Amino acid sequence: MSKPEQVKAVLMTEPGVVQCRKLPYPDHVEPGALIIKMEMSGICGTDKHAFDGDVTLYGGTETEQDMVYPAVHGHENSGIVVEMNGEGRDIEYSGKELNIGDRVTNCPNVICGKCWYCRRIHALPFCANHEGIGMTYRSDRFPYITGGWSEYLYLPPKAWVYKVPEESTVEEVALSEIFVVTALLDRAKMYSQIDARGFNFGDTVVIQGLGAVGMMMIAKARLLGAGKIIGLDSIPFKLQMAMEFGADLAVDISRYSNEELVEFIRHETEGRGADVVVEVAGRPEALDVGLRILRRGGTYCETGNFVDTGTVELNVHRHLAAKNVLLIGNTNHPHDMYYVHLNMMIKQRKQFPWAKLITHRFKLSECAQAMEKAYEQNALKVVFVPNPGLGNTE
Repeated sequence: MSKPEQVKAVLMTEPGVVQCRKLPYPDHVEPGALIIKMEMSGICGTDKHAFDGDVTLYGGTETEQDMVYPAVHGHENSGIVVEMNGEGRDIEYSGKELNIGDRVTNCPNVICGKCWYCRRIHALPFCANHEGIGMTYRSDRFPYITGGWSEYLYLPPKAWVYKVPEESTVEEVALSEIFVVTALLDRAKMYSQIDARGFNFGDTVVIQGLGAVGMMMIAKARLLGAGKIIGLDSIPFKLQMAMEFGADLAVDISRYSNEELVEFIRHETEGRGADVVVEVAGRPEALDVGLRILRRGGTYCETGNFVDTGTVELNVHRHLAAKNVLLIGNTNHPHDMYYVHLNMMIKQRKQFPWAKLITHRFKLSECAQAMEKAYEQNALKVVFVPNPGLGNTE
């Protein structure tokens, strides 16, 4: 490979500012690290929070940290291996043979492997010394390009790298990370034998927020045996898309007050309320009405507020204690479930139109327009295509 001296990348230099600049191509590759040539990288809600200035991750824990500026964002990635330092089977997550030219994706989490959490908790990265690809690596120091909004992405030692099935499309690979986030519903399934809690076969599941993650939650709920799935949003095309992904009802919340929405959900659930509610709107105020539409003994899954978005006022007795709520908080996803989710995306292509989640594609040089589009109502998943023409896209 002829190595470039510089690569084009999108830098978030401060809140509200993205710029397409040239950065140095790493002058060396650390043992266990690799470089991939980028095919596609998504704009996540987390990236939008950083753009808004909401940067605190894992607030109030040993891991509390801020996303940094300047940084190359992008953690929903698909790319082709062009360099690596070490044996591919030692770098690839499960020991598969990994060679130059193979397509891969990565988990955003990089953990120390030594702290109390790393040694005691499997799969969910609660590391006290956690770093996030596309979030906490500065672009003004080596290795410069530790984010997918770039022509090339440097994946550091200890990064989880997955060789993807050959039949996977670029779109499926770039979307796989957000599908793995739906393992939150798999966690809810674990509680299903305890006092009718958790997520049981035939349950009514309500999804608050119909962005790309919300659509994936609908798909997972359907695959796990939900009886009725109700999607909540206010954007017409997202409501229509929710039906394509398997929702039974898609409710325009702009037509209801919170009290009316609670009554509507009770009417749809024989007066009880939803068995499971999943918050992926990314707004703290969603918690209030979300807990109110939950039945007594129901399960509330919170993952939308991945960053510190502020506070919300709750009545502890009415919202939590009196209803015997099972509350599952979530800021990460299991690193050992990428393969199964990628394989299920392939197997379920006919049922779920994965590629339709990607509504807009931009070159790196169009970064300002891309960020603007990511906030507009007609956008679902906005992606960068750093090297147009590379890869098997749909």
